[in-house]
Amino acid sequence: MRGFQSLLFSLYLWTVVVSVTAFISTLIILSFPLAIFDRRRRFAHRLGTLWGILLLGANPFWHLRIVGSRRIHKDKSYVLVSNHSSLADIVCLFSLDHQFKWLAKESLFQIPFLGWAMRVMRYISLERGQYGSIRKSYQEALDCLQKNISVLIFPEGTRSRTGEMGHFKSGAFRLALESGRPLLPIVLAGTEKIISKGKPGFGQTRLAYMSILPPLETKGWGAEEEVGLKKKVEIAMRRELAKRNRMLARVHL
Repeated sequence: MRGFQSLLFSLYLWTVVVSVTAFISTLIILSFPLAIFDRRRRFAHRLGTLWGILLLGANPFWHLRIVGSRRIHKDKSYVLVSNHSSLADIVCLFSLDHQFKWLAKESLFQIPFLGWAMRVMRYISLERGQYGSIRKSYQEALDCLQKNISVLIFPEGTRSRTGEMGHFKSGAFRLALESGRPLLPIVLAGTEKIISKGKPGFGQTRLAYMSILPPLETKGWGAEEEVGLKKKVEIAMRRELAKRNRMLARVHL
């Protein structure tokens, strides 16, 4: 019986996800004429934030606890880096009261409604393994940072299947050093139990954490210090993930 209830619950949530995504995406697409006056697409991003809030509220078993929200300032731009183990991460990150541009794989831009909305919001597409695309995406991200608009990157490059943090790629750290913008690490814990990679169903975890770590200033760092910067951030994020997972284990016992 429990398996049947879980199936019904997953069907309900996927119906909500698809419906809310189609509705909010349509509003974002219709808002395109406002870009004449709103070049940074602030209104469209606010609609994206609303999308995240609605989906968070749709799952009665899902509670997101945000730690360190005062460490992010509206009037500053950052290279935001986050671990990635679930589609739920995207919903969580939209809960940040801060505008940013996603660096996302090109295939997402091909999805009806969602992909169209992402193009209207001027998110940055990346074709993996294509040097020309990588170079173009990097330049677009750099241009955003120079205009004081934050960029969010998953430095692992793909979702983890286990919830364990993968090895970081260098792009985000090189971008922070070249732009001189602070790096802001964000650690998500517990989201892989909500939607796991390769699994269509929803879990019923009661709590997930989103920890915003102290920003790291990159001014004064040389390009040759990229490896050291990456290692420092990775160690801090792994430590925070382990801490939050221990807390979640106690809560769910």
